[in-house]
Amino acid sequence: SVSSLPRQGNNKSTLSSFVRFLYYFADYFFGQFYIYFKYVLRGYVVLYDRYYFDFINDSVRSNIRLNKKFLTFCYRLLLSPNVNVFLYAEPNVILKRKEELDENTILSLTKDYKELFSNLQKRESNNVYLAIENLEIEKTIQTILIEVSKRLV
Repeated sequence: SVSSLPRQGNNKSTLSSFVRFLYYFADYFFGQFYIYFKYVLRGYVVLYDRYYFDFINDSVRSNIRLNKKFLTFCYRLLLSPNVNVFLYAEPNVILKRKEELDENTILSLTKDYKELFSNLQKRESNNVYLAIENLEIEKTIQTILIEVSKRLV
């Protein structure tokens, strides 16, 4: 089972990475229209877990090794979700429940996601990019619900 964990692939090929990325990107690109017309236009709230941001900051998770600037540029071709949430915590908290990453990787990914969300918030003022330190579940949920409810009005 260890070999099936995320971040365990050994792909080093740019061509292989690009083909794999095209497959995933096509799913996001064409799927966004399906989701938009079938659910969003009908008033449903759509939740994504581990959205496209993983390709930008943690593409190794999907066994993809491509230039981060290229991956960030491709995000511009997708419909941005209205409310985006990145939950983070100190490495010792994360390591208690998830041992697939080491402390340095957790710190690096947290820094990268917070930076990405900050940059996207500056670029897309009509969408919300929240980076929330997830210390108290009730407070975290309340913060998210407040932001989502603003968008439902």
